[in-house]
Amino acid sequence: MAVTLHEDMDEVEKEPVRPKVTDSKGILQKNREFLDFFWDIAKPEREIRLKAIEGLIAYLKKIDKSDELKYALQRLVDGLAHGREAARCGYSVALAQLLSVFEDIGLQTILDQIKGKHNLQTVNKKQVRNVAFGNFFGVLALSQSTRLAKEPQVLLECVRLLQKISLYREHLQDLPRKTMVDLLSETPQEVFEEVLLGALQTDLTAALSSPEHLELLLVAMQKFPDVLKPKKLKKLLGSTSVINSENIPKLVQVLKMAAQSMKKERLLPAVAGDLLQLSLREGSFQLFWSEAVINGLLKDQTGPSHYLCFRLLGSALPHLSTEQLQNVLTGEVMKQYGEHVLSAQLPDRFKFTPEMDEYVSAFLQGCPDSDRQLAVVVGFSLLTNQGHPVIPTHWKVVEFLGPEALKSYVGWLKDMFLEPKMEVCLDFVTRRQKEKQESEAVNVERIFRLRKWIVPRLTSIVDNNQVKKDEDLVMDIRTFLHSEV
Repeated sequence: MAVTLHEDMDEVEKEPVRPKVTDSKGILQKNREFLDFFWDIAKPEREIRLKAIEGLIAYLKKIDKSDELKYALQRLVDGLAHGREAARCGYSVALAQLLSVFEDIGLQTILDQIKGKHNLQTVNKKQVRNVAFGNFFGVLALSQSTRLAKEPQVLLECVRLLQKISLYREHLQDLPRKTMVDLLSETPQEVFEEVLLGALQTDLTAALSSPEHLELLLVAMQKFPDVLKPKKLKKLLGSTSVINSENIPKLVQVLKMAAQSMKKERLLPAVAGDLLQLSLREGSFQLFWSEAVINGLLKDQTGPSHYLCFRLLGSALPHLSTEQLQNVLTGEVMKQYGEHVLSAQLPDRFKFTPEMDEYVSAFLQGCPDSDRQLAVVVGFSLLTNQGHPVIPTHWKVVEFLGPEALKSYVGWLKDMFLEPKMEVCLDFVTRRQKEKQESEAVNVERIFRLRKWIVPRLTSIVDNNQVKKDEDLVMDIRTFLHSEV
């Protein structure tokens, strides 16, 4: 009967016939509704899967039959290695929910069942990928049950299983390492110190060899600072800190790997963000920025490395002092960003500008300090190509300036119009422009371009209703434009 039902469903979903499930007690024959939950849990549509999981939990809570619960657990564990990703996710979430609701189900029992069913040592080569995923989604289910922290021994076995399946990188990529990081973030300190630290010794010692290993260490340092003190780091890394002159070359290589791995996602890699945060906490930001970013990543002539530099710049803005902001906004990363903005104007080129605008907007919205706000908008306004700022005259981020910062910015624009200080601009020229320029004529042209940009910049502040300004400021700008233009 069970096989017949599987075949009927296969005609609808066009899937291969699934392995026969033992039904010695006739559970399937008794309740078709019960069986349908498992089919729906494997459906591609997320809403159907979630509804089926909810229905399964409600059904099992309503009845008092161990046979159905035992069958449900068996079916969900089997489904963790399903050939379709959506089905694997569905079975994993369902198992996690089941373990969360029915706390009398032993996690050790389920973990043993997972390892027994999805044994990588005995599986044939064609099934290695699915079985590796079966182990991964099994650990994920145990983790999402929110019970692992209460059972340290099971947690330890989960970490060891993740370490084991991390060798199957061609199939799982860095999912096992990311899951280990998630497990660490939810682990109590005493459990980490007494149970996990020893098991993770090899991974932590290899922190400078890959983004995944370094991220594991950085998360552990952030979560357990009282455990991973300088003395302990000395044993693990050979140095009392992560960011130092000796480690910079290795950190640069790890950051390059992270940049390449996130090329498609176009996001700041977690390890880069955590490394930035560590440099700020430890007071080593200047070393990190000058040696790892400018003299390391920026000199790598690849797009992903340069984009990582830009993302680090944008991410750093909220955490820097006024002096630090002025420093990074007049440096080589900004100049490289300016060259990117110019070259990205060509057709079919990737444009980073919208992403940078998001970073600046987020900074301005979250920063109440008018001096720091002013430092950022002035810093970007000073980034020029032969005198012409690379940011548009209608720069939307100005909408988020506070009243004091806006007033100061308008004053700065007026002063730069009346007495252009070209020496303070972070000016760059392309190779072709450099061949054509002549010093005296170029300086006059630069002043002209800067003034030509300032006028519509001021006008847009007046015209943009989203910019928070009072009537006095509007009249001041209009009077200035009328008298000077």
